[in-house]
Amino acid sequence: MSRGLASDTMPYQVIARKWRPQTFEDVVGQEAITRTLQNAIADERLHHAYIFAGPRGVGKTTTARIFARALNCAQGPTIKPCGACAACQEIAEGRSIDVLEIDAATHTQVDNVREVIINTIGMTPARDRYKIFIIDEVHQLSSHAFNALLKTLEEPPPHVLFIMATTERHKVPETILSRCQIFDFRLIPEQQIFARLRHIAEEEGITITEAALHKIARAGEGSMRDAQSVFDQVISFAGRQITDEDVVTALGLVGTDVLVEVTEAIADGDSRRILHLIGGLVDRGYDLRYFCRELMTHFRNLLILKSVGYDGELLSLSSAELERIRELPQRFSEGELIRAFHLLTEMEHDLRYASDPRFHLEIGLIKLAQAEKLRPLAELIDRLEALEKRLRQENTAPVAEAVAPPAAHPGTENASPRPTSVTPPSAAPVRDSSPEKASANSSERAATGVALAPIADDRTIVEQMKAALDERGKMLLSTALDQAQSIELVDDTLRIAFAEDARVFKETLTGRSNLQLLQHIARQISGREIRLHILTERGAAPAVNQEDPRPDRLRAEAERDPTVRALLKTFRGELTEVVRKKTPEDG
Repeated sequence: MSRGLASDTMPYQVIARKWRPQTFEDVVGQEAITRTLQNAIADERLHHAYIFAGPRGVGKTTTARIFARALNCAQGPTIKPCGACAACQEIAEGRSIDVLEIDAATHTQVDNVREVIINTIGMTPARDRYKIFIIDEVHQLSSHAFNALLKTLEEPPPHVLFIMATTERHKVPETILSRCQIFDFRLIPEQQIFARLRHIAEEEGITITEAALHKIARAGEGSMRDAQSVFDQVISFAGRQITDEDVVTALGLVGTDVLVEVTEAIADGDSRRILHLIGGLVDRGYDLRYFCRELMTHFRNLLILKSVGYDGELLSLSSAELERIRELPQRFSEGELIRAFHLLTEMEHDLRYASDPRFHLEIGLIKLAQAEKLRPLAELIDRLEALEKRLRQENTAPVAEAVAPPAAHPGTENASPRPTSVTPPSAAPVRDSSPEKASANSSERAATGVALAPIADDRTIVEQMKAALDERGKMLLSTALDQAQSIELVDDTLRIAFAEDARVFKETLTGRSNLQLLQHIARQISGREIRLHILTERGAAPAVNQEDPRPDRLRAEAERDPTVRALLKTFRGELTEVVRKKTPEDG
């Protein structure tokens, strides 16, 4: 393709200008817009005002110039301007007297609009078919300038067209927008920028690796002009033989090797290595926020490889980059990669405001590296909460039944520390041995969900009470019973004593609803009324400290602990080691 803009005797032109598109077919990434404009020219359905809106460097002003050339070409109007006639060359060089390019950032005032546009709009074109006004960055016009332009824009002479370009469409008044056809230019896909740069490199005789071109295309961030400017910068640094390392060094980018090393350190949970890698980035002057964004992109690529495998449309990677990271997804689960991406997103946002980005990045990456160790704890908490919720739902009705106080003994609501306050009556209650009573007792026992054995002693009844509490999800009450200093069954009174230092467990059991529930369960287990006498004893050592240091005794106590049993049952675990908890007396 002939450029028609430069010769061997002309001074050097930057790539963005030398390779500026000259036809609609040359415009990259805006196919829908160029096709619409070509159809409008071919069908002679021209509007009098257009707005080209979109990010910088995606072809707005270039497309406006091509449109103007197509309308004023000597062989036109045509969808393929010749590029050789005086009109085409003057428009391309920005010196046509019939196609006026106005920089709205400079000509913001109403006087400028009146002088350049309003006062000249009635004049016929000097040579070409149309007088075309190309207003760049139109959103920067003042409100008075917009108002002055409004009437002219609504009903211009038939030989006048307006083409307005803006990067901030929302700042253009609605009264202006409503009088124009609006074309929204989009960011150019990285793969299309890569293909265009490769074509330029071949035409310019520049040898460059595929990975280096991908990095330059990525650095453009959707802007063709930015990518071409970056390409120019790299050529100035490395000459006509460009490697991946040249691009990394010239642009201060983070190489794939560094991203892979950081990822491996995260997978290994190696905090020391992470700190050294970040220190190296700081020493070389890298922008840590940019590094964090690159790491986000890297983890996104790993997630795609893990989830769907390699997809050329989703992954803009060279074959060398793909080979370098191909095995990394196997070191993470999909959930871990998603969690890592979310953490990096939060970290990148926080780095904007961090007073010391290095420390913030170090802590964030160490947290990411240790996330695998924290995950089981989080899952454990979730499962415990789910278990508690399920048990609460299953036992709502039985508990409501249990809290009803025994009618025959209303004085047991508040347990007294004095034995005399709960002394049973001299005449023990007579058992009703009738079949109806036995059937009722059997039904009550079945309601607890626990296989009950005949009561042999005080310890037996307590163990069965703990089992019934475990079934109801009352782990706290079961644990409190375990901390009792002594338990005695005297006639129909169960005496439960706690040491002074274990007063909190006594208070737990003597709460109104808890005490009533315990008495209800004791009655169901024993088949008779059992009074509870809960007290504290002075001078007794707390039960939690009376531990036998022998491993077999410690293991037996741990296996009897209701909380331990509940955890082992819920998570299908096993007890591997039991260690005696140190007390202040142990030093």
